[in-house]
Amino acid sequence: MDHKDYFPRAKATKKLALSARFKPSYHQVLEDELWGSLSKLEHRAEILIAISHKQRISGCYELAEAYKQQSMNSKAKAQSIRKLLMDLV
Repeated sequence: MDHKDYFPRAKATKKLALSARFKPSYHQVLEDELWGSLSKLEHRAEILIAISHKQRISGCYELAEAYKQQSMNSKAKAQSIRKLLMDLV
């Protein structure tokens, strides 16, 4: 009988270690998702501010202000996520 058979826990641990090499950690998956969210929020803020400018040029000042506020909210959320990511590094 092989000595590995006497230590089933060690065998399972080795198997887990091998499989862990190929799977990203939850930490890495979470970090990747946060970077993706940050990028989307920043892009959203840029689009909203562009829409705001066009509305202001058209004379729709209240609508322009509403888009500007949404843009500012997206920027604030993006800034919070960026700070969180910088703290993780």
